[in-house]
Amino acid sequence: MTNANQHQMNLEHVIDNAEKAIQIAKDAEMAVRHAQLESNPQKLQSSIQQLQTAQRTLEQAQSQLSAHDTDSVHQQLQQVQDQLTQAIQSAEIVSDHTEQPKQVR
Repeated sequence: MTNANQHQMNLEHVIDNAEKAIQIAKDAEMAVRHAQLESNPQKLQSSIQQLQTAQRTLEQAQSQLSAHDTDSVHQQLQQVQDQLTQAIQSAEIVSDHTEQPKQVR
């Protein structure tokens, strides 16, 4: 019984980490968008780095989730896996659309 409880706690921890990674990515995407709107090169560079870190965090969370995906919890994890995939795709789109201004005034 202890093993099952430990597994469940570990699974909940993995899901919690995935949800935090999604939120971190959303925050980073918003920071990039704000920096672009402000045309602030320093903020843009910082937010791009934040977004890159968020992308790595998303990929790590996705990897952890995949490692815990068994038949007994597959359906429970599939929804979180889908959210992670969407967050990764969204972060990649934002990252692809970040260009440093050619001239700083």
